[in-house]
Amino acid sequence: MSPTEDDKVSCLIVTANRKNLLKRSLLSLKNQTHKNIEVVVVDNGEEKVDELMKLFPDDQVNYTYIQPSPDNILGDLRNISLEKATGNYMICWDDDDWFHPKRIEIQLQSLNSGFDVCCLEGNIFHIDSPDLIDHPYIGRLPDGSPNSIMHRRNDQIRYPSMRRGEDTVYLNRWIGQGRYKMLDLSYAYLFVRVFHGTNVSGKKHFLRRLKNSPQNWVQYMWHAKIKGDLFGHPKFQLSDDELKSFEMFMRDSKELEIL
Repeated sequence: MSPTEDDKVSCLIVTANRKNLLKRSLLSLKNQTHKNIEVVVVDNGEEKVDELMKLFPDDQVNYTYIQPSPDNILGDLRNISLEKATGNYMICWDDDDWFHPKRIEIQLQSLNSGFDVCCLEGNIFHIDSPDLIDHPYIGRLPDGSPNSIMHRRNDQIRYPSMRRGEDTVYLNRWIGQGRYKMLDLSYAYLFVRVFHGTNVSGKKHFLRRLKNSPQNWVQYMWHAKIKGDLFGHPKFQLSDDELKSFEMFMRDSKELEIL
């Protein structure tokens, strides 16, 4: 079943002190082909970013500011966004990543075909460092990428009170309910996940996606250590759709002077 205008999607954003990165993420949200959205922002930063909400009509904005505190935990903040949301569908929209214009449309179509929760098997990774800035690669997880989650409204399933890893636990709670759809690697172009130096996880965590299976580890060792050509690794060989997405991501990033 195709998405309709009655399908209101709440896009859940938790942000703190990442104004430029958030602007890029919001721009990719504004460019979505599915237009019935609610922009749910939980702002936990030293400097409020409410002026960025002018990118959207007032009736699409659901903004909450929470005073910064060491006691604020990411899982709890994500739960606040769930409580604030009013849509019949929820999608994780991290403030430091970039998304293809058809991300909501395609994931929503999957849910409307008979599923309660949908994730991408993998996505494009971009490392903002001189050695890798021009070399995106594809990473995957066997159960799907937790921060690509989209699901129907459910007032019972919530994130754990954790500072990191909360998204994996949350996805597993949804998988345990059944009716889970994972979009295969041909949809990796829908999502560019970015390492920019202030992520919750470090650079090694991102690079681990290059060698997170026995086959990938062998390929990594062969190309990086024996041949001395890391970029010959199959994960750096992007499809036409993935290359087009990466070009769009780079264009937006350069226009906003992020890269």
